[in-house]
Amino acid sequence: MGTVTGEGDTGTETDAGVGETRYTVLVVDDDRMVAALVTEFLEHVDDGLEVSYVTTPAAALDRLDASVDCVVTDYKMPGMDGVALVERAAADVGFVLYTATEAAEVAAAARERGGAYMQKRTDADQYADLAALVREQAAR
Repeated sequence: MGTVTGEGDTGTETDAGVGETRYTVLVVDDDRMVAALVTEFLEHVDDGLEVSYVTTPAAALDRLDASVDCVVTDYKMPGMDGVALVERAAADVGFVLYTATEAAEVAAAARERGGAYMQKRTDADQYADLAALVREQAAR
């Protein structure tokens, strides 16, 4: 499991800035290095995000409850894809399908379920874009 940083309650305003809301985020990726990297960069670009990670959909299902505001999940994972993960989650949670899979039907599946889709990129700016999507999804 990854790290959880910061203090404060989920979905509450922080001392960091007027109107800045803190959100709890769970990253799910079967590649531990990718999961750790995404966790670290999301926390770096947005200190209002408390991010942790797991490396299996089963572990994510065990962790998903009302305390998680948004899930950032890969699409292709052993045992269950990211869309199925969100469908099976007991908690009503925002989600971003963050994947290297470039397919219109995958993006459409995420949006049909109320989520967002973002293709993984190699530029460092992608994490600010991802953080913005996380905030949109967490606030819904």
